Amino acid sequence: MMNNMHYIFKKNLRLIMVLAFIGTTTFLTTGCYKNFVPDEKDFFSKDASFSRTDFDVNLGRTSVFLHIYNPDYSTQPLEFSILRFRKADTVYLTTDSSKYEIDTVPAPELEKIIKTREWKSYYSGKEKSIEEINAKRFERERPVLYMRPHSGDLFFFNTDASVVKPGVYFFDTEVKNGGGSKVFPMTMRVRRAHPYEPYNYDDITGERKPANSGGIIHPSSMSGVVNKFGEVLPVDSVDISFHKFGSPRNTLSIKFLDQNSMPIKLSKFNMMKWDSLTYRTEMNDVDIPFGFNRRMNDDSTVVTWDIPNPFPVLTDVSGASVKASINFRYNRVSFGRRVNANIHFDFSILEPGQWMIVFKFKENPKFEDD
Repeated sequence: MMNNMHYIFKKNLRLIMVLAFIGTTTFLTTGCYKNFVPDEKDFFSKDASFSRTDFDVNLGRTSVFLHIYNPDYSTQPLEFSILRFRKADTVYLTTDSSKYEIDTVPAPELEKIIKTREWKSYYSGKEKSIEEINAKRFERERPVLYMRPHSGDLFFFNTDASVVKPGVYFFDTEVKNGGGSKVFPMTMRVRRAHPYEPYNYDDITGERKPANSGGIIHPSSMSGVVNKFGEVLPVDSVDISFHKFGSPRNTLSIKFLDQNSMPIKLSKFNMMKWDSLTYRTEMNDVDIPFGFNRRMNDDSTVVTWDIPNPFPVLTDVSGASVKASINFRYNRVSFGRRVNANIHFDFSILEPGQWMIVFKFKENPKFEDD
């Protein structure tokens, strides 16, 4: 009996020693393996780059440049920061007269903190009032030129010439992570403000453009509009002008004038549904109310709406690519056939105030039936 117990004890002891050896060996092997595995390091790709380093912006609007940096497998997150704000001061030719150089001076104005309007909830285009639209925006303090610290998205916020003068500015953007860094030189051309679009003044010189190069604004398109002889009138037979009368309230008024500058009654546009006018933009794939609180003057020659600023709402963050559109429609009977006529215009208004858009015919259109 004692011999059997002794045998079992020795057998179990050997098993315990074997298991202990295996465990110790595994622990030591694992520990040694970890010592030989290098720590994971950040990678910064030498091919990472910005898709653009030159920017054109206009005062009076917010310009947004999104998704302009390609990290090319660099370890995230990356850190972006703007360095060395400068502006062009003197431009002069080099000795061979074929190249020029630019002297620069510091441009701290690009770092100046200003109040900006940003969105706190989604703008759907279905809002029922200007107050409802404004309730979705809030004020925040930002530098004039701001870059998101982990994406490289660039913002030039809405400001005016009292803060930043038109001109050419330079800045450097540093991108880095634990694996490396790179500095990208960048250029920004700041242009004069466009109070409205399409704008018929040069945003560098401030002078009116030549008539054949945008100096005169015409409808975006026209069809079915004829003169008294039945001849089709082209788009350049209508000149369009923008007039601002004040700033206490944001409104938009529209009127038409004949060739003698006499008002045309808006009742002539007999296919207009004034109270249900909408427009559609690419950024909002919905029908957006043209304006609010529509009213006519006593003789029905001027129609007015209350509008948000800017108008359309998202034109301030789209580089003014978002525009409202209005299509003035009427029909008439021409020798027993009903003919539709359209005068279409795409535009935006960026500066607050009471605005009037005037459509002036160079040759009187025919509204009467034949």
